[in-house]
Amino acid sequence: MADLRMSVCRVNTPEGVKDYITYLDEPQIFAKGLAPEAIVGMLLRPLTAGESITSDVFARNRVFVDFMQSMIARRGPTLPGLIAEAQKQVVGWIYVIDRRTPNPQVGIPPEDIIGVFVVKDGEIVPDSYQPSSKHLTLSTSGFFQLGDDLNACLLAELANLPRS
Repeated sequence: MADLRMSVCRVNTPEGVKDYITYLDEPQIFAKGLAPEAIVGMLLRPLTAGESITSDVFARNRVFVDFMQSMIARRGPTLPGLIAEAQKQVVGWIYVIDRRTPNPQVGIPPEDIIGVFVVKDGEIVPDSYQPSSKHLTLSTSGFFQLGDDLNACLLAELANLPRS
């Protein structure tokens, strides 16, 4: 299972100290630096002892969101689970649902729809992915969760980012 482990990376910037949220581990950060695409977001202020990261103290990084959505658009159509879903569905849409959704059979909140692929004749239509503008990187249910296959793709692409 490709687990996304979040870390807070404190960085001295020309504007002062900033706390960035990333899924890179320390050895990767020290080896390559922290590319903008690897920064999920930043804390708006330091956390107090025992405080959790919530939307009140978190600002997403649009560069990361675009990077993640681009990765889903490119890699999603090659994943066995999405291919099987397209074959089963034959025509219509395949939604990429955030795995943090408590009960997808009952209903999926708009902030947990990551994006959608078009399906025609049992296949994902090339270049048909449409990201959802309503997806939240962090919601009241926590940080986004892509699922094992997309997590593995995201981690691989983050690890291969050029030096910053």
